[in-house]
Amino acid sequence: MKAVINGAPCFIGQGGTDWQAGRKTLVLQHGAGMDRTIWVLLARYFARHGYNVVAADLPGHGASGGEILTSIESQAQHLWQLLDLLQQAHGLPHEPVVLGGHSMGALVVCAAAGLRPDAVEHLLLFGAGYPMPVGQPLLDAAQADDQSAVDMISIYGHCFSSQLGHNAVAGISVMNSAMALLERAKPGVLYADLSACNEYQGLARVADSFGPGKTTLIVGDSDRMTGIKMSRNLASMLGAELVILSQCGHMVMSEQPEQTLQAARRVLL
Repeated sequence: MKAVINGAPCFIGQGGTDWQAGRKTLVLQHGAGMDRTIWVLLARYFARHGYNVVAADLPGHGASGGEILTSIESQAQHLWQLLDLLQQAHGLPHEPVVLGGHSMGALVVCAAAGLRPDAVEHLLLFGAGYPMPVGQPLLDAAQADDQSAVDMISIYGHCFSSQLGHNAVAGISVMNSAMALLERAKPGVLYADLSACNEYQGLARVADSFGPGKTTLIVGDSDRMTGIKMSRNLASMLGAELVILSQCGHMVMSEQPEQTLQAARRVLL
């Protein structure tokens, strides 16, 4: 569906079903340079198992218009603006809400939880760590809109078996799919997103306001983008349960879809 926020169109995936009264709301926030399509499998599943799903493209991403938001904090504020708008215009119940996010999106939903801790029932973080530094070569390539930025993310974002073409779905390469998605990003989007991750330092404030025991962190055992050390640090700061998926890199939803679904299902159902 499409909503208009701050004068710009915002496209929202609902998992293929209409929102219904009496259901909990599950928000799914994509990562750097990506869009709502990364959530197709999880969105469709949970939309059919009791949740109103909101998987929106950030401004300037995917099919959404508007100016790119250049900080994690501004993206978190936008998330609440969108949910408030959807509640007023479409009757979407969103308190308490479950917030899910991948990579940069995980930082966004953490920051959002810090803004309204009482409105968030649970955080579900995928492929995340803290801090989330970005190497200068990747930043430079992204700033130049160079293909090497996509190549670096695709190579370091997938485990070795994924790079070889392993996929539970025959005929589909998760690595090539990720490359195609990143290549669709508008100029400047990937650099702005990576810079936001690199500069974000607000998690301590989130940890102070959002209590322990309400966060689940799902990561791959071979994640070279965030790294298990950063994931353990994030889990420690938030008092989170850490779930480590086997034979999996940074792109957990596509590399190990069944493991990811079962880990999320155990929390949400």
